[in-house]
Amino acid sequence: MLEIKDLKTNFNTYDGVVKALNGVNLTIKDGEIFGLVGETGSGKSVTCYSALKLLPKTGEVVGGNILLNGEDITHASEDRLRQIRGGEIGIIFQDPLSALNPVMTVNEQIGEILVLHQDSKIKELASEKEIPVYKSEKWKASPGVEFTIMAFCISFISLFIMLGQFTFSLPFLFVVGMMFLRDYLQKDIPDSALDLMVIDALSRVKLPNPKQIAQSYPHELSGGMQQRVMIAMALAGKAKMLIADEPTTALDVTIQAQILQLIKDIQKEENMSVLLITHDLGVVAETCEKVAVMYKGKIVEENTVERIFRHPKHKYTRALLNAIPKGGKERLKVPDVGEMGSI
Repeated sequence: MLEIKDLKTNFNTYDGVVKALNGVNLTIKDGEIFGLVGETGSGKSVTCYSALKLLPKTGEVVGGNILLNGEDITHASEDRLRQIRGGEIGIIFQDPLSALNPVMTVNEQIGEILVLHQDSKIKELASEKEIPVYKSEKWKASPGVEFTIMAFCISFISLFIMLGQFTFSLPFLFVVGMMFLRDYLQKDIPDSALDLMVIDALSRVKLPNPKQIAQSYPHELSGGMQQRVMIAMALAGKAKMLIADEPTTALDVTIQAQILQLIKDIQKEENMSVLLITHDLGVVAETCEKVAVMYKGKIVEENTVERIFRHPKHKYTRALLNAIPKGGKERLKVPDVGEMGSI
C-alpha cells in the first residue's frame, strides 16, 4: 500500500540545517494496522507529513522515494496530492480542535471532502431520491445559535411577566413563535444529497444525533466528539489508508479506548491499512499487528508486536519497554542510545 524508501527530510532554521529524518524505510501492506512508536522528536509525525507533503515551509524532502500502490508520488503535482489527501489516504491529527476550522460547521467541513472526492456519488444519490444535490432549501442556524436565541427570548419573556409588563414581552414571543412556525413549515422539505452523506459519515463513527452535530461548530463539541468528526472526515473520501497521528493524546482514558476501538472496527469493516503513530506502547500492544521503533530520525527496529514485546533486539527498544511503569515500580528514564554503544 505505502512504501517509504530511504526518506530524508531537513528543516532549515536560523541555527542551521536540522536533519529530522535520516534514511527512513517503511512498508505498510494492504489491510494492516502498523504502529510507529518513539519518543517525542524522534521523527514519527514528520515521516507522515513528508509522505503527504504537509511539511511547513522550512521543511523539505531532500532524498528518498514514496510509493503509493506502486506509484512514485515523491514529486507528485499539487493536483495529484489533492486527490491523494482524503481520497486515497485519510489523516487524523493529534489535536482535533486545532485541525478543524472553527468558523465552519461540521457539515461544511465534511461536505468539502465529499464534493472533492465523491461528487459523482452525491449527484447519483440526488437523482435517485429526487432531492437537491448540494444545498437544502431549509434554513436553520447552528444548534448553539438557535439555543442562544431561544434562551435569550425566554429569559426576557419571564422577566417582563414577573414585572407585570406583558406588553414588553410580545416581541420576544413573536420571535419564539416564528422559530416554531419555521420548523413546522420546513418539516417536509428534504435534506440535500450532500447533507444525507454527511449524516451517514457521522453515523458510521457512532456519533449520537448526527443531524444535530452536522450543524454544530467544533467548539460546541466535546474532545471525543471532535476526534470522531476527524475520523468521519478521514473516511468520507473512501480512502483505503488511514494515518492516525497520536489520535488519543488529547483525550481522557475512557474516550481513548472508545476511539481506538472505533479505528479497529472501521479497519475491519473497510479492510483499510492503518498507520498508527503513538508513543504509548500499551496502545500498540492492543491495536497493532506490526510495529516500527523510531529514534533520532531512523527506524531502529521493526517486527511483529509479539516479537517486539517478547524479544526486543535493539537497546533503545528494550529501554522503551523498561520505561513502562509496572506495579510498585517508578517510571525509568529512557537512556540515550548514543551513550550505550551498538546493539
